[in-house]
Amino acid sequence: MNNKVLDMVTELIKNKRLPHAILLHSGSPADRDELALYIASSFICTDTLPCGICKNCMKLKNGSHPDVIIFDPVEKKEKTFKVDIVREIRADSHILPNEAVCKVYILKNVDKMNVSAQNAFLKTLEEPPAHTRFILLCESRAALLETIMSRVTPFNLGAGDYTLTNEYALKADELANELACALAEVTELHFMQLTSAFEKDKDLFPLTLTSLQLIFRDAVAVSTGSKLTLSRHEDTAKLLASKLSLKTLINLVDNTEHLFDCLNKNANKNLLTTRFCSVLRNTAYGG
Repeated sequence: MNNKVLDMVTELIKNKRLPHAILLHSGSPADRDELALYIASSFICTDTLPCGICKNCMKLKNGSHPDVIIFDPVEKKEKTFKVDIVREIRADSHILPNEAVCKVYILKNVDKMNVSAQNAFLKTLEEPPAHTRFILLCESRAALLETIMSRVTPFNLGAGDYTLTNEYALKADELANELACALAEVTELHFMQLTSAFEKDKDLFPLTLTSLQLIFRDAVAVSTGSKLTLSRHEDTAKLLASKLSLKTLINLVDNTEHLFDCLNKNANKNLLTTRFCSVLRNTAYGG
């Protein structure tokens, strides 16, 4: 399990800020399944964090909870995640939960959804019934439409697991916030000045990238009318949403995701930080 992602999700649970639609991608199928069940437990458990011993948690462990519904086309030997399944989910989502406070849908291999199925799913993701939660799982998010990505909160289980001190994490988070604010400025000078921090400390880069992507994701959420933000920098997210187009913000999320993939493949950090500067500048300033 990616401990960085697990810690981030746990913090969201503790602060009651877990979003209604989550995408878990990359990593191994086993890790995705494990985290999906942990998140599902948090939605139906009567405790602050999943206790593992209450009636809801026990039923989930046994695979018998009526309010946790799992769809997996691969298990049924289907080549695609068909639109008929999406319509079934949409209809069922309006039925009240049986035992828990909400219904949780775990949708595996959503990258096998064709365009028709994804479009059919959009309205439910955007305006879900109050008692429903969605956890989407896939190997790669590349096949998902931008409109789907703008309505879910993605967590990359394949990114490197960087365990750092709280003080160091705070330093990276503050740098990420400064970089995000700089991207909203007319010129790129300030942004370039801030990136010099990576020349002095290469290990600062991965965690800064994590925080930066969360800010970009919040900006996408704000831009699409959502009031739910996950980072500590709601004002910065609002600033980016007011200065940059939705398409640009989604591209920023995607580009940081690509940089994560490069990190996970042990790419050279010197080259990667240089590419980081180039890609984000070009995305934000249209260079």
